Amino acid sequence: MRLDTNRDDEDIEVDMSPMIDMVFLLLIFFIVASTIIDEKVSVKIPKAAYAKVPKDTTGRLVVSVNKDNKMFVGSMPVTLEQLTEQLAIEIEADPHLRILIRSGREVKYKINEKIMLACAEVGASDLIYSAYEE
Repeated sequence: MRLDTNRDDEDIEVDMSPMIDMVFLLLIFFIVASTIIDEKVSVKIPKAAYAKVPKDTTGRLVVSVNKDNKMFVGSMPVTLEQLTEQLAIEIEADPHLRILIRSGREVKYKINEKIMLACAEVGASDLIYSAYEE
């Protein structure tokens, strides 16, 4: 078999379209998988007659309180002091921090009041509470 040795190497091209297709497929997969992985602490949200479901809860720092009065930031358990420190760090990074408070229906108001005071200490003012519409 005879090889053509006079051929220019500059004419060789690699078709990039299959690789670009694969990158987009992987990107879509990881975007969809990341929204599914969102873990939240199990909390029985109360019902309220005048509750309004927020249209956009993305980008909010989630503070959860379960029936045992244990507080969580995301899915990490924290004490009140740790919550205040975490809020101070988050508010320093983003002065317009938005906070979503998820308290179970068995949780006393006193716990929610402590969370609100911790938010006030660090200067967070955009708070919403989770409740189902009746």
